[in-house]
Amino acid sequence: MIFCYLLESTELCGGVRVVFDQARGLLKCGHHVIIRAKRGCHQWYHHPIEIEYVNDLAEPFKQLVRPDIIFATFWTTVESAIALECSKTYHLCQGYEGDIVEYAAIKGDIEAVYRLPIAKLTIGDWLTKRLQIVFGTQQFDVYTIGQIVDTTLFAPSFFFIRRLWRQVMLRPARVLLVGQFENNVKGIATGLYAVQLLRKQGVQLHLTRVSTQPIIDKEADITDINSYFYNVRPPVMTTLYQNHDVLLAPSLENEGFGLPFAEALSCGLPCVATRISSYLSFDQRHDYASFVSPSNAKEMAQATLNLINNHQQQNKQHYQGVKLIPKLFSETAVIKRIETICSN
Repeated sequence: MIFCYLLESTELCGGVRVVFDQARGLLKCGHHVIIRAKRGCHQWYHHPIEIEYVNDLAEPFKQLVRPDIIFATFWTTVESAIALECSKTYHLCQGYEGDIVEYAAIKGDIEAVYRLPIAKLTIGDWLTKRLQIVFGTQQFDVYTIGQIVDTTLFAPSFFFIRRLWRQVMLRPARVLLVGQFENNVKGIATGLYAVQLLRKQGVQLHLTRVSTQPIIDKEADITDINSYFYNVRPPVMTTLYQNHDVLLAPSLENEGFGLPFAEALSCGLPCVATRISSYLSFDQRHDYASFVSPSNAKEMAQATLNLINNHQQQNKQHYQGVKLIPKLFSETAVIKRIETICSN
């Protein structure tokens, strides 16, 4: 089959990497894949990938090969996907944009696009249910295809030795917080305030922030940030996960998936995460992370302190994450679901 993904931009972000990972999986299975984008730079991706940059996503294909299947991605790409009039058109949903606070003024436009009668492919059952709650079950079909986590790249490395070394050297616990501060759904302010509370209690912490944007004053004013990185390539993210003691994942309920949480678990990094549908969906026992209420810095601070001081709990989360993620987020399984859906 010949697939085509439509992107507004190829700049580094989790949603774009999901598309690249799917495309790579389809290519490995012998399919032809076109990725068409209006702008961006894709050199951050850690595998070779080809992009067709165009001024208009709906412009006719110049190649002799015409796609059998079009995947719209961000809501603004859906009408272009339909205009291309390929055999099959799907909307790949990684989160419902109508729930995003920053898009409140254009929520009506987003809803109108979602009501267009093309099938939706979602990355998780919680998102499938959300779309069905908002739009019902009659306007379009919705299929859950799942998510891919590169567990070969995101793998554990000397977790117990690193922890012992921290104790011997009496260094502060290293806390990792990933996400764009300006994006409300990421809940980064909650994570920062949790660290602030712990420091006020005398707890020594080294805080590392990772974002797709440079630091802004509003963020820096909350608490000291010891290390700040932005536009970090995936292999460097692996090193960061491996060199920290705990990840804070403070996203709100309307988070699409939250790749850093799954990647950290895959690396065996203990996590304190919010009790939201996407994070809770990994396993019914919920023993792979310490869960707290969203937007509750005090609760997150206490859970972080408890986790830092409890080696037994750290060990349990380490083993659970390393065991769980490869089973849940297999490239092979996702590609098989895509092939099955698109073949029907």
